[in-house]
Amino acid sequence: MVLYCGLCAVLAYPVSQNLDWSLAVTDPEAFLESLTDPGLVAHAAGILGLWIALWWCYFAVGWGLAGATVGKWMLGLRLVDHRGHSPIGVSRAFLRLAAYSVSSLTLALGHLLVVLRHDRRALHDILAGTWVVRKRAKPAPIDPHDDA
Repeated sequence: MVLYCGLCAVLAYPVSQNLDWSLAVTDPEAFLESLTDPGLVAHAAGILGLWIALWWCYFAVGWGLAGATVGKWMLGLRLVDHRGHSPIGVSRAFLRLAAYSVSSLTLALGHLLVVLRHDRRALHDILAGTWVVRKRAKPAPIDPHDDA
């Protein structure tokens, strides 16, 4: 998320440079009026669309093609489907992300299901048929010269 938010900030920087921020303090009404400039609105809408596309791509690639986002990977977690397969595929990743939005829009109640359910699944995992699991550690190689 730090990488994503950093990239979004870089993309938004040019729009923020076109604003007279001093007006926000000295003349808030003029500042709000400047936000209605059609060129600024079009630029901001384009950046918002790009942010949303990047958001969906981050999770589609992370969950769907790699089996984990960067954060899950760093924590030793992965996402599996109802058959235990990982990665879960792009279509199931999109389904999980749509369900993730539902979990978030319910004032995060969908996320809080993890503490109420015995299988520790959130609403988006239930709807998408996925589970978050710990990665299995790779077994240590057997040393033929070890007598222990």
